[in-house]
Amino acid sequence: MKNLKKLLIGCMLLIGVSSYAQERQGRGNMQNMNPADRAKNTVARLTEQLQLDKGQQDSIYKQVFAQAQHEKQLFSAAGSDREKLRTSMQSSREQYAIKIKQFLNEDQAKKYDELSRQWSQRRPRQNQ
Repeated sequence: MKNLKKLLIGCMLLIGVSSYAQERQGRGNMQNMNPADRAKNTVARLTEQLQLDKGQQDSIYKQVFAQAQHEKQLFSAAGSDREKLRTSMQSSREQYAIKIKQFLNEDQAKKYDELSRQWSQRRPRQNQ
């Protein structure tokens, strides 16, 4: 009976760990998406969170698409120089946020700032 309990607990633990790993694998792969899919997903998320109208969606899509292409270039240009990539990405994201906020009204811009803070807190920090 004890062996059966141990086996059952072991199986449950294994299933839990594997499902957690699969769930984590599905998130955070924006870097691996092509720029069009990345822009589409980002605009869909922003539309839901900020209640964007059609004109805002189209304008923001163009900006997100351009940013996704730019970030892809930064990743390939930086190679293994992570510090160079980090500083380039930081500067690029600041400019990107300014461009996005140009298409938002005052309330949406405030909400966007709050969302940006939340996203940056969730972003993994390395070497800190």
